[in-house]
Amino acid sequence: MNEEGSAETEFDESCLSDLRAKIDSVDRRLIELINERAKLVVEIGKIKRAYGLPIYTPHREAAVLKKVSSLNQGPLTSRTIEAVYRELMSGSFYLEQPLRIGYLGPLGSYCHIAAKRHFGSSVEYGCEGEDGLPDRPLGFEDLHAVEGVFTEVVRGHVDYGLVPIENTTDGSSGETMDAFQEYHDQVNIYAEVQLEKNRCLLSNCQPSQIKRIFAKRNAFIDCRKWLATQYPGAELITTDSSAMAAKRALEEFEADSAAGTAAIGSYLGGEIYGLRLLFEKIEDVPNNITRFLVLSKQETSPSGDDKTSIMFTTSDRPGALVDVLLVFKNAKINLTHIDKRPSGRVNWDYTFFVDAAGHRNEPRFAEVVGEARAHCKQLTVLGSYPRSQRVL
Repeated sequence: MNEEGSAETEFDESCLSDLRAKIDSVDRRLIELINERAKLVVEIGKIKRAYGLPIYTPHREAAVLKKVSSLNQGPLTSRTIEAVYRELMSGSFYLEQPLRIGYLGPLGSYCHIAAKRHFGSSVEYGCEGEDGLPDRPLGFEDLHAVEGVFTEVVRGHVDYGLVPIENTTDGSSGETMDAFQEYHDQVNIYAEVQLEKNRCLLSNCQPSQIKRIFAKRNAFIDCRKWLATQYPGAELITTDSSAMAAKRALEEFEADSAAGTAAIGSYLGGEIYGLRLLFEKIEDVPNNITRFLVLSKQETSPSGDDKTSIMFTTSDRPGALVDVLLVFKNAKINLTHIDKRPSGRVNWDYTFFVDAAGHRNEPRFAEVVGEARAHCKQLTVLGSYPRSQRVL
């Protein structure tokens, strides 16, 4: 008895041992089943290569993720199950035919994070030839500029490319829309990815020692209130990229550990450039979501819940844009996004971009696109793809 008069319960190590033994048994079965699945993937890969079929098919990916989510009875969340299956599918790419994914860099950028989360980390490992060297450059490739992602997809130097298209606070990406005007007849939108854009304070100093903070201009804007509260006296130094901010912060710290340098970037940027994560989610506006597009030379099949992106220019007459939009309204097709960019060819001539609910191969949708085309000088379907179901 203890001082309160109640009986003390002694810890019995055997209860943990029994549970761990059960976990070990489950793990053995899991490994067997995972590799059984992998053997089937290898067979699928052989068929795809024999018939020249694409290795990555977004409509099939969407179906698998929807199925496993519906089968999940907990306690793990569907988000966790999806993450596990994304890595399984990433390993499948490696077994079927290793992929090369181009993204808008630099290393540690949010586009890099989106590529890794969407395609999985197994993409990075490459494939050895008979001489022990890679058959070709594989994995994730930093292509430095939006147009570079487009051109490398067109040339076939990468299997897929990933570019930003819009952000909930910054709006649409003009660079990406301009690139579509140039390459619209050579690439397709193949999938979309949503990523929560969290800003992090990275440094090898103690938080109280920070005196100089490096970041891109828009990062300072996103974190203005937080910085004013936490580091009102810090010197804010603008850089061209988050990668440059991290490099500058690290270089100055290594030259003088009392320099008090930090950078604003992503957690992945901190890992890549050797800076510790001090504070996560320092942006003033939470739930800052960036939407990315996956580019390909291939087209997707319908998934049952798709979007189609369309680019068009209208005739130079009153009400021309309204006439195009009314075609979709009358057909009860929802337009989830609309934007415009200067054509770059004629002053005050604009190219419009819309996202519509539906797939280009659905007969009724194709009919509506044909009706809209009659009101346009030019109309191009940029691609149909499964609607993103979850923010990564």
